[in-house]
Amino acid sequence: MNISDIVQANSANKYLGLNSNAQALGSVSAVGQAGLQKAEKRIQAQVDVTTAQLSSFGKLKSSVSGAQFAAHTLGNLTATSTTTAIKTAADSFVSAFNTAVTTAKTTAAVPGETAASQSAGRVAKNLSKTVSENTATIDSLKKIGFNMQPDGTLTLDAKKFADAQKADPVGVKATLAKMGQQVDKTATQELATSSNLSASVSSLNQRATVLKGQQSTLASLQQTPTSTPNSNYAMYGGFGLASYQNY
Repeated sequence: MNISDIVQANSANKYLGLNSNAQALGSVSAVGQAGLQKAEKRIQAQVDVTTAQLSSFGKLKSSVSGAQFAAHTLGNLTATSTTTAIKTAADSFVSAFNTAVTTAKTTAAVPGETAASQSAGRVAKNLSKTVSENTATIDSLKKIGFNMQPDGTLTLDAKKFADAQKADPVGVKATLAKMGQQVDKTATQELATSSNLSASVSSLNQRATVLKGQQSTLASLQQTPTSTPNSNYAMYGGFGLASYQNY
């Protein structure tokens, strides 16, 4: 037996959970290949789940970035901002904010790593909480047509907003600016490299890398020549295949 044989045997043991129950040498190859194929399917299933989570987290980061931009626009309204520009900014904010909240909830519902799902769920809660946790803030928003829905999204009553702009344009801008600054701050925190969101993406990327490495090793093992009772690979006859342990 050469070094290559030993390395392959150790790899098989790592990925297939081999034990020391003896098998008839003549049936080793069939059992070993079946175990490798079973392991490959299980790893591929985990790769698919991780890929789906990563894709959803990519959409989540994009939506939070969109909310951040829209909030930043509200936070920078000035005395020279026109009524039309203010209404457009308000509508854009509502759309971007709601997209971020719903995308966070959708991401949290994607099957996969539990910690990542919980992290996505917190994004939705944190964004909604930023608008609703302060009674004075929510009361001011209601006066100009904003309403927080049970699912954490916002609606804007166009008529009430228009009436508020006519009655107190300075007050409307001040309320919008305050909300924009608060949501901008929350979104910035969620997108920070030290945030739970970023940590989850990093963890999922690491998981994907490990799984790809396992796939590569299994592919290499499956290319091993068919073993016979007299070949170096008949060493697998000294092992039985235990159930594969998920990563």
